[in-house]
Amino acid sequence: MTSVREESSVNSPQPTGPQPTGPQPSSPLPSGGWTHLHPLSPLLRGGIAFVAVVAYVLSQQLDALFGARPDDPTHGHLGWAALAVLLVLVAIVAGAWVSWRFSRYRVTASLVELRTGVVFRQHRQVPFDRIQAVDVGRPLLARLTGLSELVVQSAGGKDSHVRLAFLTDGTAQRLRDQLLALARGDDGAGTVGTVVPAAEARDVVDDAVDAQAQPRSQPGSAHPGGSLPATGGSRVVKVPNARILQAAAYSGPGLVILLAVPALAISVALGVPEMIAWLGPMTLAVGSGHLKRLTREGNFELLHEGHRLRVRHGLTDLRATTVPLHRIQAVQLSQPLPWRLTGWWRIQVNVAGAVHDDKETQTVLLPVGTLAEALRVLALVLPDVPPPTAVEAAVGAGTGSGFVVSGRGARLLDPLGWRRQGYAVAPGCLVARRGRLYRSAQFVPHARVQSLKVEQGPVQRLRGVASVRLVSTPGPVSVVVPHLDQDEALRLLDEQVLRSRHARRPV
Repeated sequence: MTSVREESSVNSPQPTGPQPTGPQPSSPLPSGGWTHLHPLSPLLRGGIAFVAVVAYVLSQQLDALFGARPDDPTHGHLGWAALAVLLVLVAIVAGAWVSWRFSRYRVTASLVELRTGVVFRQHRQVPFDRIQAVDVGRPLLARLTGLSELVVQSAGGKDSHVRLAFLTDGTAQRLRDQLLALARGDDGAGTVGTVVPAAEARDVVDDAVDAQAQPRSQPGSAHPGGSLPATGGSRVVKVPNARILQAAAYSGPGLVILLAVPALAISVALGVPEMIAWLGPMTLAVGSGHLKRLTREGNFELLHEGHRLRVRHGLTDLRATTVPLHRIQAVQLSQPLPWRLTGWWRIQVNVAGAVHDDKETQTVLLPVGTLAEALRVLALVLPDVPPPTAVEAAVGAGTGSGFVVSGRGARLLDPLGWRRQGYAVAPGCLVARRGRLYRSAQFVPHARVQSLKVEQGPVQRLRGVASVRLVSTPGPVSVVVPHLDQDEALRLLDEQVLRSRHARRPV
């Protein structure tokens, strides 16, 4: 049995009325004049290719330099080979310089523009009212020269972004603040619920964590309303690098590496080529992916700036990513089994318009943190969720805080977690939870539900249960309420359609 209800939703409603009253540019933006990128941009763009060519040449000549291979690999044409290498290096630098020479940008009174290309020319424009986020990145080579990369994101996806690589760090930061101040939506249009000040949200969350030991039948209260400062930003959470490293060791891939490395060392010592051939590539593949995650999530810091969040992270490639609050479509708290020992949680979100290449930098609001830190972030993203309901969704089981759980028909399908999986209706959003060993809790605002489906397989049909899926925008969060009684699943479908329709009505 499959029942589907499609509900259209506008992810980025255009604000109407007076212009934003947020931060204004500290100095007038350049108007009409085209500006080149930083003169060192060609060296940074061609630097990787330059280093690759030099490394290849050195690797070919290394044996000859140390006398291990006395024969001449150039067969007597060493001068011609050196000239060819020199021409390749000159061509790389010249190509980068030509690309820089024909790359110009400007910021007018209504949009930002970028022109690139010599043979195949491109002219990209992003109006201020279509800007979704402005990110600043500092790769390793750029950090050594004091430069930064500015990426202006629009709703059209990666191909519609304007990427300014590279500018001085001061220019990039100032231009980022000016563009965000001029972009429409800075007044928080389209946000869900009432925004709460960071300090006030922290107090409410701390009270909720302290009340975790209290009986779950105690009623909770919604977050009080408030407004955020229009300028500046307050730190919400900063994750120590030692915790990120420890959390990586406590994950599934981390445990694989901890077991595989000693086994690989023993195989090398005993001279077992079969084990080396099997363990070597596996350890390298798992380790490289884990190392990439560590370098990406290191130095993690979450800041609260008005109606948006700013995520800073990265060890070698520093990134500052902007996540507008009204672009967040769904939130997930998750806790793998090894993290139960330390009480850590991870927060991921679905962000409307997030492109595939940037999803990891835009969809992680907390790589690893305590329950208090996770609830603090949740209070800023979804302030309408009462803290007791959030705590119950994270660690609870049964029908506390208004949760509706699976019936006895789900016992055979999920013998461990059937009493935990269920849903609750909070002000402004629907809360779903599941998993006894791997805990997860999903929160999706009523206005952000794209469609709903009731799914029922043959075994579920025999047991009289069905699952309800709330479809959100593409991202890591998948909202599913599994194995509800069939009548309860249909009731949730009908009622959620009405809630979503009512939440999208203009006020």
